[in-house]
Amino acid sequence: MKSKKKDLIDPKLAEQLKETREAKGLTQVEVAKEAKVSDTFYAMTERGETNPSLAKLNRILKALGLKIVAKKE
Repeated sequence: MKSKKKDLIDPKLAEQLKETREAKGLTQVEVAKEAKVSDTFYAMTERGETNPSLAKLNRILKALGLKIVAKKE
């Protein structure tokens, strides 16, 4: 079942995940293992084909050495 567009991760965030991973010289499998998600799920997240829960996103960010920061607009 395909996700609706509104249910997908923000494309900018997906691209930032990929850029950060590549800059650190990590593979998708390495990030997925560290984040305790499947490599398929991580790859889909990086391609913008899914929308991870906040808990999964936090684990992915942590695996990449990043964190969630609230920004006041």
